[in-house]
Amino acid sequence: MAIVEGDPFAGASVLGVLEETDRRYLAERSRRRQIAKGQILFSEGDLSDSVLVLVSGHMKVLTYSRDGSEFVVSTVTPGETIGEVGVLSGGPRSATVQATEASIVVTLAGRVIIDLISQRPALAIALLQRLSDMVRSTTGVATDLVFLDLRQRVAKYLLRRPPGGPPPARSDVTQSELAANIGASRQRVNACLRDFQKQGWISMESLSLRVLDREALTQIIDC
Repeated sequence: MAIVEGDPFAGASVLGVLEETDRRYLAERSRRRQIAKGQILFSEGDLSDSVLVLVSGHMKVLTYSRDGSEFVVSTVTPGETIGEVGVLSGGPRSATVQATEASIVVTLAGRVIIDLISQRPALAIALLQRLSDMVRSTTGVATDLVFLDLRQRVAKYLLRRPPGGPPPARSDVTQSELAANIGASRQRVNACLRDFQKQGWISMESLSLRVLDREALTQIIDC
């Protein structure tokens, strides 16, 4: 999604459905924040008092196990809203959100969004669609954890990245991030990646993971 300078909601996936006058109304009541790489935007259990829109950068939505291991539920890209679940439900934050690179967000008080929803059916529908997508994504992650083994989950993650050609969009992904995304330990993921490299299916250089044999990885998933 492209964010328009001066109108942070014009290209937003949810708030972008509003008319310009409504977007201007929200812009006048919003606050822009700069978030450093690694900074926590909010934590699971915090008060849900605001909705945010990512203007630039990249973030991850995660939860933690009892031993402190993290599991990445989803990622956030520019134009997407953050924190709408807690505001709509009235409950605390359901997950932690952390910036994976320097980012800019626009913050709106939850009550401002709730008031506008009651007046704009299009916004209510857009939020329902957003929540439906989140449920579908979470269901997909849960299904993979139940029905796919580690090698299959790693292969599936790698196939989301461009096969060959130019460097992948996120060539800076670390093995720890990959492990967090598929619900496994870094040690097990490292062993799996080294096996894939030995087979000639991928290459690993510094922080870059590149698919060399898409067909071989696809066959792993289909087994």
